[in-house]
Amino acid sequence: MDINDISSVTPFFTFDPLQGEDVSVLVGLLNSCHDGVDQLGEIDQRCPTYAEKLSHQGASFSKGRSDVSWDDATIIFVALRCTEEDGSPSEPLDRGISMERLGRFPANNGNSIEYLRNHLIPEEPGDLGVQLLAQLDGGLRTETVGHEHLSIGFGGMILHGWLTPQEVPKMRSYLEKSVWKVDKNEPFDGGVREIVRHLLILLKSAEKRQLGVLMRRH
Repeated sequence: MDINDISSVTPFFTFDPLQGEDVSVLVGLLNSCHDGVDQLGEIDQRCPTYAEKLSHQGASFSKGRSDVSWDDATIIFVALRCTEEDGSPSEPLDRGISMERLGRFPANNGNSIEYLRNHLIPEEPGDLGVQLLAQLDGGLRTETVGHEHLSIGFGGMILHGWLTPQEVPKMRSYLEKSVWKVDKNEPFDGGVREIVRHLLILLKSAEKRQLGVLMRRH
């Protein structure tokens, strides 16, 4: 599924706390630049929370995309990642075993969410759960946006996708209702349910804190 999965070292996947609901707006502004229409000068009006956070880190777009030399993925990461009042990263969604189990699953190059997408059978094709899992795993990747600019960033960071604070309880509810089934041919017996169990822990933590989830690989 991912042409970038070529490393001999299994990557680790992190699920960071995410702030804000205007992710799609920010993605659209960045995408417009690749379509030859630079609309990033509108970020203050259209994504004020993200604009303020980026400005505090030295990225101001008063004249558009050319003002900032950062790659798109870094812009997205800095804008979306939840921070404290002093600008430091917020507490992770989990400090226990769930983050470790989801971070490096023994299949699909360590990608637990991709494993779910491959072996969780939805109630209906393309239902809400399928859509949200695809957005979390691939919303910023080539499979969705048609290019790598939003996913591949500085220092080997690769962004996958997101769930907004509004989407987190929808994903949690979908997984808890068990309207889905498990592929009887999944390669790891109990793998789907193991991933769902740990993912629910992260989702409940995010929901309690009214945060979203940003998935990245490093």
